[in-house]
Amino acid sequence: MILPRLERMAVVVGVLAVLATPGGFAVADPITLHYSGVVTQASFDPYNPWQGAVSVGSAFGAGLHFDTSAVDAAASSSLGSYTLSGLTYSFAPKLGLSELHAMSTVNISIVDGVGGGPDQYTVFASEGVADGLEAYYTMAIVLDDASGTAFNSDALLAGLPDFTQFSVRTFALTGRYFDPQDRLIQYEIQGDLTVPEPGTALLGALALLGCTAATRRQKTIALRAAAA
Repeated sequence: MILPRLERMAVVVGVLAVLATPGGFAVADPITLHYSGVVTQASFDPYNPWQGAVSVGSAFGAGLHFDTSAVDAAASSSLGSYTLSGLTYSFAPKLGLSELHAMSTVNISIVDGVGGGPDQYTVFASEGVADGLEAYYTMAIVLDDASGTAFNSDALLAGLPDFTQFSVRTFALTGRYFDPQDRLIQYEIQGDLTVPEPGTALLGALALLGCTAATRRQKTIALRAAAA
């Protein structure tokens, strides 16, 4: 069985595609974003826990769930830091048949590189404790624009960033756990994120608009029924 103990911490959240759609959480403006890409580096010790299903060239995906009402904890006007925790926030990469699900700590940071500095978009999430020998994993998405033109503020984005504006688009996963034979398994995986196809991104935007319009229609109908 692949990653038997980690999968107890995992939750399946659906098939991954590159689009933006609203989630189903009972919070203000919930958002679900999906990323995909290809593994470029992989290191396993002492063996590959995915049994060969994950290697250089393998496809991966990741689902990010968050709330646009999250508060910026950074005082700087050029740095936005949005740390989320709880059942309504999560970051869930999928590799092979395994999906790792982190909700203990999810942080989205946005750097608006004023004064000629780079613009950066980072998602970091973790589950477990990296210190010691307990099972844990950390994962991150990093987008970097050396020209500093991708953002004009540090506000939390309600959709996917424009991938074409970033020269660096990477994904990283690091972790460890004990297998059924109590052997310590460690792994490090890196990958490049795929630029969303324009047509797919447009479908995602249309879906978001459609859901918003449907919600407004339902509210209008409810108000009219109440008035009657």
